[in-house]
Amino acid sequence: MIFGTSGARGFIDKNLKPNVVYRLTIAYQKYTGYSTVLVGQDDRQQSRTLKFAVIDALLSQGVNVLDIGLAPTPVIARMIKELKAEGAVSVTGSHTPPYIAGVLYFLNDTGELGLDDSEKVEKMFEKTLDSPKNWKKLGRSETVDDVKDIYVKSVLRDVKKVKNYRFMFDATNGVAGTYAKETFAELGLDFKIINTLPLGSFPNRLPSPTLQHLKGTVKEIKKSNYDFGVATDADGDRAIFLDGDGKIIIGDITGAYFAARQLESKKGKIVTPINSSDSIVEIARRYGAKLIWTKVGPPAMVDAVRKNKSEVVFAFEESGKYIWPEILLYGDSVYSTLKALEDENFIENLKNVPRFYVVKREVRCSDQIKYIVIDEVDRAVEGKKIHKDGIKVYYKRHKWLLIRASGTEPVIRVFAHDRVLKKAEEMATSGVQLVREAKKKVEKSFH
Repeated sequence: MIFGTSGARGFIDKNLKPNVVYRLTIAYQKYTGYSTVLVGQDDRQQSRTLKFAVIDALLSQGVNVLDIGLAPTPVIARMIKELKAEGAVSVTGSHTPPYIAGVLYFLNDTGELGLDDSEKVEKMFEKTLDSPKNWKKLGRSETVDDVKDIYVKSVLRDVKKVKNYRFMFDATNGVAGTYAKETFAELGLDFKIINTLPLGSFPNRLPSPTLQHLKGTVKEIKKSNYDFGVATDADGDRAIFLDGDGKIIIGDITGAYFAARQLESKKGKIVTPINSSDSIVEIARRYGAKLIWTKVGPPAMVDAVRKNKSEVVFAFEESGKYIWPEILLYGDSVYSTLKALEDENFIENLKNVPRFYVVKREVRCSDQIKYIVIDEVDRAVEGKKIHKDGIKVYYKRHKWLLIRASGTEPVIRVFAHDRVLKKAEEMATSGVQLVREAKKKVEKSFH
């Protein structure tokens, strides 16, 4: 299995070697039939090597390549239409640690390969050999130098008048910093960007904008009297907001807030994964909107958006990815920041979103047995269960436990949800114990 929750990820010297990426890219091309594909990368050391593998594979199949160099994944996706390409490939480890490599493949609607698409590409990969066309039929590679200007103009076309907040943007030494700076400067905003310089080692904080990684961000906001802050990941798709006191606002709350804003002006459906909190349940009830629950990850979300077409007005996941389908089928931290800036009472209105406690834990578990462990947990746990992605057990209204295997890491994740923090913590502890016992039983059966 090559594709995980979002694209293909792994180690350049193990499961995601250049020759694997080369063959996978040929399979992608054969599946889509695209003749012009855009390629970009994040600033990790291994991404440059894998980008060459991607480009070589495309050229070998007679595909013309538009190489935009270092660029955030949402920029790469947006440029599909702006540069009149048919598809795109982003070489990025996204929010994962610096030693992880990754490749994301996009269709011409600016969304990732869906779950069924990925499965078909993976089957084609198994039959794909190193088979370049003859020298007369190879593709051509072109470097595009003005992507930043094109992006800024494109984004500003899609944003209404913004309010003049004083805010901070933490780019985590990824590739979004310079794009954010150009965009915000063009609007004459009062902002500061920290961790701007692209450094693939991420020396100031790890790429994932989670509570344990944002301590420095919190300190910076507190000492400088900002109205709010935004923290993104290495490739700039996630946006986690912080208020003026440095308090982190989880993605569930922000996603439900953006959904409410969309529903105020347009009736429709909201797409979100099964691990989202019940904040969106209450917002959907408030506006009479239908919720579409999906598996975790952008491919499943985009599948739902594609199937429901114009009916979906918004999609989001709790990691900080917010999708306005009429604009882009992918999250964009810069665009999300500007959407927040459209609201003159942004932070105050966030407070109106119903709040619940979601306690997240994880148990290390090898990829070889993690799904077997999930099956063992399923046999052990009782209650009203949903099996859309792992096991979600409902105990009563707003009280549930979700246990699922990560699609990107050798871990099993536990989500405990309740109105009361202490109860959520107790349930999370019980969930972790369930997983550990199941893991121990499975490991024992292998010996």
